[in-house]
Amino acid sequence: MRPWRIVSLALAACLVLAVWPMSAPAPAHAQDGVIWHVEYYDNPYLSGDPVLTRQEGGREFYWGESSPDASVPVDYFSARFATDYYFEGGNYRFYILADDGVKLWIDYPPDKRPTLDTYNAPRPGETLTADVTLSAGSHHIQIDFRENTETAYLYISWESLDDGVQGPGFTPPPIPVHWQVQWAAQYYNNVFLGGLPALSQSEPFPSHNWGAGSPGAGVVADYFSARWVLYQEFEAATYKIEVLADDGVRVNVDGLYVINEWHDATGETYSATFPLSAGPHSITVEFYEASGAAYLDFRMYRLQEEHLTQAQATVTAWRLNVRNAPFVGDVLTKISRGETYPVVGRNADSSWWQISVNGLIGWVSGKWVTVTAPESVPVTDLSTAAQPTPAPATMMGQCPGFLPSRLSPNSWGRVLPGLPNNLRAQPNLNATLIGQIPPGAVFQVLGGPVCADSTAWYQVYYNGIMGWTAEGQGTAYWLEPYTP
Repeated sequence: MRPWRIVSLALAACLVLAVWPMSAPAPAHAQDGVIWHVEYYDNPYLSGDPVLTRQEGGREFYWGESSPDASVPVDYFSARFATDYYFEGGNYRFYILADDGVKLWIDYPPDKRPTLDTYNAPRPGETLTADVTLSAGSHHIQIDFRENTETAYLYISWESLDDGVQGPGFTPPPIPVHWQVQWAAQYYNNVFLGGLPALSQSEPFPSHNWGAGSPGAGVVADYFSARWVLYQEFEAATYKIEVLADDGVRVNVDGLYVINEWHDATGETYSATFPLSAGPHSITVEFYEASGAAYLDFRMYRLQEEHLTQAQATVTAWRLNVRNAPFVGDVLTKISRGETYPVVGRNADSSWWQISVNGLIGWVSGKWVTVTAPESVPVTDLSTAAQPTPAPATMMGQCPGFLPSRLSPNSWGRVLPGLPNNLRAQPNLNATLIGQIPPGAVFQVLGGPVCADSTAWYQVYYNGIMGWTAEGQGTAYWLEPYTP
């Protein structure tokens, strides 16, 4: 099939599109340059005057859980895209993938019946098709799209059936991660996360726009820092984190900083792509504010297979170990000379490559593979890169006369076999009991120790609850360090 016979447009975000006559029809060979006249509405019915009108071009439009513009609401908006496009005479198939509802018109008016209509009965995630016969010449295309809630996207493509069916060629949209538990948030009256927090609370996510104000009672408006901690189950997949911050920000995944931008900034966006195995993982977001406006926009997506790199690794060794980590990781399987596998990541100096062996994700030495399109591969392991110096610990020192403390902030702990450990609202025995950590359960250490009631108390995060728990008493430890 000749490449100029296909046009792909991905219009993402519960949008309702409308066709508008354009000044001159686009020649068939320039379909990648299709320009749409777009009207956005602040309601899901295309009602009243549009709040935004502009020209849109390109193949993919994806709003995720955001909106196309500050003037358009995040949920319950609509949009109308319209264009005139030149087609050679023949049979065509239109493809649409939308979240949420959509209507497609071809040559409207005079034909007032939509060619395809799920506007009031959305079928998100399903590729819809419509076959039409078009005469040679310019045809008017209009798409109305409505966004309800959560993810918003719309993909459109069409092709000539007379040259054979190629399919829509959509790049599936990333899937926003939904948080199963609350984030443990701590705010400090300094820019280095030092000492005990001025405010500790649970929050649904780390994103905030404080403007020139304070994050909360007891926290200064300028020169403060904050930390958010999450520990939850993830599906095995490749993930992407995007962060927009003013000022400094860094993101730590399972003990490694995937984003480290600890400096003054005025709203830069940073991103990182990395794989996660199935199971629990920890994510820590750290932020500091200097002066002026303060905001943090944190997003995390699960990428579908088509979002992964285009790189391929071909084995040059007779037999090659695939390990669960670079250098000295355990052997997961072996692969043979001449076999080729998709590449999903690399370490910082590209000496090891992360590949997918029939769905099994592992690492191979770069000495024994040839990699195509290496420039498309993200860094997914930082073991060969200089790691930033961790934020100063909130450790207040050893408690005199007590058991030597074995835990430290920004680490993990586990309750020893026997009885559960109580979680209290403050570091003392008279504080309100807010939960328990069962024997063998793993928790994240946020701060401490604080010395009270003949024991060392640590602020910890467990199962969505942030509180204080005792390390032990007398000669008996109740907690131990743990490496995830």
